Amino acid sequence: MAWRRRQTARTTQLVEDWITREFACRGLVPPHCTPETLARALERERGIIIRFVPHVSEEPGVYGLIYRHEGRENTYSIVFRRTPNLVLRRLILFHELAHLLFNHLGTEDGGDGALRSYMVTDAEDAVAEAFAVGAMQYSFSAEDPLPQTDTDADGAPSAFEQYLQRTAYWP
Repeated sequence: MAWRRRQTARTTQLVEDWITREFACRGLVPPHCTPETLARALERERGIIIRFVPHVSEEPGVYGLIYRHEGRENTYSIVFRRTPNLVLRRLILFHELAHLLFNHLGTEDGGDGALRSYMVTDAEDAVAEAFAVGAMQYSFSAEDPLPQTDTDADGAPSAFEQYLQRTAYWP
């Protein structure tokens, strides 16, 4: 069992180093490691345009999808289901950005009018998800995990904010 803990700690450190390297080589450090800042850095680095497009849907679940605009080789749209949860939203956007970052967009899968979607392999999706989880955690590493935003007139936290602090939940 001890070898498993050592293995997990070593793997975790490798992932943390990988995430730090991907942001640092683009001049990004917390708290400036949001999906938006990574997208702007990729735009400068690759000469592309990345747009975030919220998708309204009545279907349950959360998702994201990346498209390249047909006829505009350098324009990509990341379509995502809007969620009020900041952690989940960053996770979705970092996942889709990872497909661009690691050049997973090699296989086109048809399109919808002026948009082209891509098929990725399970291995590519696993890399994108690993990056997304690490990047999402890293993006919050310099922030107060319990921001004080909802206060009463006297500056004291509201009852609801006190509940959120006790449960350590922040959307």
